[in-house]
Amino acid sequence: MRGRATAATVGALALAAAIASAQELDVPTPYVPSTRLNVDEMLRLADVRTGDLVYDLGSGDGRVVIAAARDYGARGVGIELDANLVAESTENARRAGVGERATFRQADVLTVPVKEASVVTLYLLPPLVRALQDRLYAALEPGARIVAHEYPFPDWQADRHVLISKNFYLYTVPARVAGTWKLTTRTDAKASARDLKLEQRYQQVNGAVRVPGGILPAFEPRLSGNRIAFILVDDDISYRYEGAVRGDRMEGTVRWGYGPRQSAGRWEALRATDEGA
Repeated sequence: MRGRATAATVGALALAAAIASAQELDVPTPYVPSTRLNVDEMLRLADVRTGDLVYDLGSGDGRVVIAAARDYGARGVGIELDANLVAESTENARRAGVGERATFRQADVLTVPVKEASVVTLYLLPPLVRALQDRLYAALEPGARIVAHEYPFPDWQADRHVLISKNFYLYTVPARVAGTWKLTTRTDAKASARDLKLEQRYQQVNGAVRVPGGILPAFEPRLSGNRIAFILVDDDISYRYEGAVRGDRMEGTVRWGYGPRQSAGRWEALRATDEGA
């Protein structure tokens, strides 16, 4: 692990010394290679598959990126500040037979563009993890997965926390849904139009629909990547909404009733105002 670039496993004593000495992000800290177990656990938790582009922030000798290409069929990019490790990683990828799918760049993890990544892995000191939290949230597309090794983001609640030898935290980048939406629901050949107000903090959402004389709260709202779900109860009937977010438009299926008498319709929502997330 290095204060600004390298992601790797560090023993407890070495890590404590690194944190104590790294008072500023630019101060280097010792690098020790990750174990095969930890590499595989990060990639497994991220559900890496063919078609993914994996960025490892602080890639060290390249073993995360190489494993993503060799074992999971993905493409990978390693970001590393140390030029010698970049050269070593490139040679390691060539020897592993994945040189065309595993590439490495000498760059700063805090400034390198990451928008094209579908998976990001990192094992960095807490100050860097904190600095990367909002940058990754803003830069990555909805549905992108982030796995943080040992140190979680301070304000972003993980979707999963796994403890296998070490701690691993999975984050799925959510769509931006905060604001007011014009919700149209079509049931039994009828359509109703209402204002849907959503509040958001990362993947956690709350919402309500404005109706004459008051509001209907959105129960059990869930947001994962670009998938959204919520329940509205109107006239003692539970309407279960599920759908996808595509920029300023949401649409999907609404169901009500139970068992064999369940009915289904369609819904869509267009963004009226954007209040950030």
